[in-house]
Amino acid sequence: MLDAFLARVKPALAPPLEGSPLERLHQSVVRGAEWLHSKDSPVAVRLISDVQEDPVLRRLFLERFYLPRRAMNLDLVQQAIAAGELPRDTDADLLIDALTGPLYFRRIIGHAPVSEAFASELASRVLQAFRRPVRL
Repeated sequence: MLDAFLARVKPALAPPLEGSPLERLHQSVVRGAEWLHSKDSPVAVRLISDVQEDPVLRRLFLERFYLPRRAMNLDLVQQAIAAGELPRDTDADLLIDALTGPLYFRRIIGHAPVSEAFASELASRVLQAFRRPVRL
């Protein structure tokens, strides 16, 4: 089931190729939401749930699906830093978690829809927050 899932979703979640690094990261979040709203989403939710009980399946899911997708987004963050779109001290892991965590949370918990509008607003606000220097 994992192999069939991966073969089906890889093309749908390919990274965007047009725009600045931050624009592509924004597009990636929106595309992720579109996918989480698609007919393939229930399979993903089921896999995410099921792999928690099996260390071997969890490792395979992480290695073959989640970590490569995360690496693509981390690369976009690094490109945005190099292009001066984000500060040099940007915590790339925190940024990716802030961008994607709410999508998966909404899909798995089901308290609100994972819509394109939500994803776009989320990406806009999170990216704007990370562009600003933090003052405490």
